[in-house]
Amino acid sequence: MPIYVIQCPNCKHQFQSLVLANTKAPSEWVCSQCGSYEAKPIFQQPNQHPLEQAHGADCPCCGG
Repeated sequence: MPIYVIQCPNCKHQFQSLVLANTKAPSEWVCSQCGSYEAKPIFQQPNQHPLEQAHGADCPCCGG
C-alpha cells in the first residue's frame, strides 16, 4: 500500500495519504489543513508507516 506525500500549493501544508492495495489513487486531493482541492502528490513512499504522527506500543498495524 503506497503512502503519498501531498502538498497544498495554497497553504504549503504537507500531509500523507494511504492508498489501499488494488485501488486507484484519487484524481483530486483535498488539503487536510485548508480544504483546498488543489493539493498534489509530491512523492510516494512505499514502505513507511501509515500514521502521520508518532505511534505508541498499542499501534494496531505494528502489532505492538
